[in-house]
Amino acid sequence: MPLLHDKLVPPPMPHCVVARPRLNDHFGLDARVRLLLVQAPAGYGKTTLVAERLPALEQEAAWLCLEPQDNQPERFLAYWREALNALIAEPLSPLATHGDCTSQLEQWLSELPSSRQACRLVIDAFEHINHPDLLAGLVYWLRHQPSWLTLTLLTRSRPSLGLASLRLRGELEEIDLTALAMDAEEAHTLCAEQLSFPPTRVSLERALRRSGGWALALNWLVERTTTRAGFDALVDRLSGAHPDFVAWFDDRLASDVADEDRSLLLQLGVLERFSPALVARLLEGERLTQRVAALEQAGMFIERPDPHAQWFRFHRLFAEYLRHRRHELSVATQRALHRQASQAWLALDDPAMALRQAILADARDDVAELIAQQGPSLLANGAYALMAQGLALLGEPRIAAVPALTLMYGWVSHAQFQFERTARAIGWIEAQLESPPWQALNAEFATLRAQLAINQGNAERAAPLAEAALQSPAHYLATTPLTATSILSEARFVQGYLDESLSRVREVEREARQREDHQRLLWAFCHQSEILVAQGRLQAAYDIQERAFAHLEHAELEHLPVAEFLNRIRSQVLWEWQRLDEAEQAALKGIAVLDNQGERWTLQCHIQLAKVAQSRGDQAQCADHIRRLRKILAEGDYHIDWVANAHATLLAWWQSTNDLDAVARWQQEAPPPALQSATNHFSQCNVRNHARALTLLGRGDDASALLEALEQHTVRLGLVTDANRNQLCLAAARWGAGDTDAASGHLHTALQLASKTGLTGSFLRLGKPLGPMLKRLAAATPLAPLEQSRLERLLVLATRQRDFGSAVQLMLDESVIADIVSRPEVPELIRTSPLTRREWQILGLIHAGLSNEQIAEQLSVAPTTIKTHIRSLYQKQNIRRREEAIHLAGQLLAHIQAE
Repeated sequence: MPLLHDKLVPPPMPHCVVARPRLNDHFGLDARVRLLLVQAPAGYGKTTLVAERLPALEQEAAWLCLEPQDNQPERFLAYWREALNALIAEPLSPLATHGDCTSQLEQWLSELPSSRQACRLVIDAFEHINHPDLLAGLVYWLRHQPSWLTLTLLTRSRPSLGLASLRLRGELEEIDLTALAMDAEEAHTLCAEQLSFPPTRVSLERALRRSGGWALALNWLVERTTTRAGFDALVDRLSGAHPDFVAWFDDRLASDVADEDRSLLLQLGVLERFSPALVARLLEGERLTQRVAALEQAGMFIERPDPHAQWFRFHRLFAEYLRHRRHELSVATQRALHRQASQAWLALDDPAMALRQAILADARDDVAELIAQQGPSLLANGAYALMAQGLALLGEPRIAAVPALTLMYGWVSHAQFQFERTARAIGWIEAQLESPPWQALNAEFATLRAQLAINQGNAERAAPLAEAALQSPAHYLATTPLTATSILSEARFVQGYLDESLSRVREVEREARQREDHQRLLWAFCHQSEILVAQGRLQAAYDIQERAFAHLEHAELEHLPVAEFLNRIRSQVLWEWQRLDEAEQAALKGIAVLDNQGERWTLQCHIQLAKVAQSRGDQAQCADHIRRLRKILAEGDYHIDWVANAHATLLAWWQSTNDLDAVARWQQEAPPPALQSATNHFSQCNVRNHARALTLLGRGDDASALLEALEQHTVRLGLVTDANRNQLCLAAARWGAGDTDAASGHLHTALQLASKTGLTGSFLRLGKPLGPMLKRLAAATPLAPLEQSRLERLLVLATRQRDFGSAVQLMLDESVIADIVSRPEVPELIRTSPLTRREWQILGLIHAGLSNEQIAEQLSVAPTTIKTHIRSLYQKQNIRRREEAIHLAGQLLAHIQAE
């Protein structure tokens, strides 16, 4: 039988390959491991991984790539023999003309050498093999395989080779789709290699969530993208219902799945997750459990979130595809399935899933009953968006007639910042409050009214309403007393009574622990952290956050919206300490929590990402975050806390880009500086924003007057962190007005306060003037050792700050380059692989934070030319990613700056 040579060599590598050394541990050549199984659905990069890793690890291997027609004993054994012959000196005996597979494989086992250097036999596309004789022979082979050989199978389906026994004996190594899914670093490398611009971390993380790290989907993104905005738009359209993926999944199902199993998949598609017990409740038919298991084994994009539990879910894109294809079932059949699923989920005590299915079934009576009966549980688990869908299905006339539904409508609309709807619900309540069914919920209604008042900034109205709620028994929402106490604590915080607020929130913490109210307990931790930050105790706030994260993990509550609150305030503290990588990661986690809730909820996290990008001097990333931040601001109505924080970041951006026109426009449109009510950090921030704007516009005296009036509240109420930031703004205002002595005095006070608060990021927000101000202070004023140490660190950080308002270019002539590369402290790699003049320029621009597009514009060349230069630069310096290039440039440019 003629054999095709190309089936016996590794397939050609794609144009762009992302190395994945994190999977190296799976490739250890251990004499105990008989089989390495790489199993995942199509498009996960199984073949590319093994073809790339084996040469990198210097592991000898023979290859065999299978096709459907190889599922015949004679053909398979002929290729098997040829592949093995590539590993041994003496060829194996010819294929016998009679006998079964086991006999033939036993003969060849006896002919193999007893020892040799460890190597692999790689069998690609093993999913084509299901012939019983072949599988029985390979089970025998694995049992007697020599210790120097590791069989490596790449397959979409799980082979019937006695894997359970191999696993228990420690003879099996596995790489599944979870391990094969690309992580953030690998996705970043993929984009850096193929795109002329770096996507924002937000977009990249979102692409990973939507794709599940599926390499096929990520490649689809980068191959169809030419701009950053285009990448963002394509991520929004990344769905299993996209025509490209519909066609791809259609082909997979047509070739791999029988018609009856395709119908089963469409029916299972109504479920977000399922177990054998749930399938049995939902569907009728024989051998359902076995059929579901067979579909999982066949690699039909079915995942196990917990490998030790009997729960399954579809890959996100495949689930979207199944929902898209569900139109093949009749509307009546779909609704019946959804309603059955709702009842099944309710029997399994999962009201959120029950409600979701009832909404899809358009079963309005079921939806009304679920929300009324299960509302407290749904609220406790943060199912706001889901409840909003159900309430929208019912309509306001039906909601307004039922006290429990009206209460739920009020809380849900409040949680989604739709305060006008909350006010409308309160109007229905007040109109019917004399009716006995409505009077029964008096405590719950008073608490809702108090919550709206606090969100409207009216702490004076909120406090008595919360106190009234505590005087009445709660009949529906058992958490009402805790919520009312929380609101009272928040009201005292807004009024500036920090010690009383802290005392009350600690009472909430104790009660929440006793009631095992995890969401309220997490809120109590977060609110304590905010109070401690206001008091200037950032380390204590950080420690409280540590307790909150421990509880979050213990109670498995990472999906709740309050987890975003926790990640956001963690990011704020970390940014202030200039731990930028951690601050960025915390903000990204916050956005991930709310990914399905809507972008408007993520405003505070986008503020943090913009601050991090600006602190790093990454103008392109910062500009993108600012653009997104302004878009979110324009589309929502937010509390002054969020608005003031966003405006502070915008002002810092305009200062760094020298956009004084934008500052002037902002001053005309911003919330007015309410000095009398500046008893909290957000009102203080809003006044401070106006002072910063006045300083930037050359009105330093007016800014100083505003800040000095503001300081009366900080002294009276103990707002230590705000006092620290106000002193910094006063220093900037006096410096801008030419009063350098007063500026130094305020800066000295700020340094003294920073010994307690630990602020760093707020100092750096002063921008370019900070360096000269610090140098003058150091020269003119004796400082305590701790103040001197902080000043020196701030000076170092200040010198790294970049001015976004001017272009950055690195133009070096050959003599300067020659001088640099000849220095003994310069790495050997620079001397042996010298960069071209253009590559030096590009290295400098990368270090300045410019994207490939911006570098191309700066040097007046095509983006593709820049990509070619960068690839050459990376190869010469053994660099894999942009961060390494920035680090190298920092070292080399230090020599230039010294000159």
